[in-house]
Amino acid sequence: MVDAMTRDLAVKDVTERLRTATWPVHERLHLHPVLRPLTARQPTAEGYLGAVRALYGFVAPMEQRLGEEAAGRAARTPLLLADIGMLDAAAAGVEPPLATDLPELPTSAARIGARWVLDGSAHGGRAMLPHLQRTLAVGPDQGASYFASAGIDLKAERQSLRDLIERDILTEEDRAAATEAAAATFSALERWLDHIAAPSPAPAS
Repeated sequence: MVDAMTRDLAVKDVTERLRTATWPVHERLHLHPVLRPLTARQPTAEGYLGAVRALYGFVAPMEQRLGEEAAGRAARTPLLLADIGMLDAAAAGVEPPLATDLPELPTSAARIGARWVLDGSAHGGRAMLPHLQRTLAVGPDQGASYFASAGIDLKAERQSLRDLIERDILTEEDRAAATEAAAATFSALERWLDHIAAPSPAPAS
C-alpha cells in the first residue's frame, strides 16, 4: 500500500513538472494562427485542413523518434494522413511537408517526455471534436479521425504512459531530461507552425 502511494506521488510529481515547464508555450499554441481554426467560433474548411496538414508534418517525424517508448501507444500519423485524404481528394497519396528542426531524444526519459506531449495533444483533440463536428460537419470517419482518436483506447494509452514514467523516470536526472524534452518538443512545434505561417518569399525578379 505504501509502495503504491509512493509510486503514485512520484508519477504525479513528474507530470506536474511537465505541465509547469510546458504551460507558457502550450498557451501560446492555442492562439497560434495555424491552429486557431480548431477553436474559432466559425472555422473554415480551408483553415481546418491547414491545421491538420501542419499537425501531420510534426507528428509524423516525432512519432518515429519515440522508439521503444511508443510501446502501448497507437500511432496518429495514419489517422492524420487519412483525414487529409478525406478532406482533400487531390492530396490523397501525397505526403505533406515534414518538420526537420526537431529535438534530439537520446534517453528513455527524454522520449517519454516527448511522448507525453504527443499523447496530450492527441487526447486533447477529443475535447475539440464536438465543436468541429458542429461547425464543420466532420467526424471520426469524415476527416476528424485524429481528433476523435478513432479506434484508440485512450485509457489504456494513459496507463501505458504512466507505467513508463513509473519504470524509467527514477532519478532527478531522469526528471530533468523528461521535462527538458517535453519543453523542447513544444518549442519545436511552435517553430514548425511559425515556419508554416511565414509568408513565402517573393520570387526573384
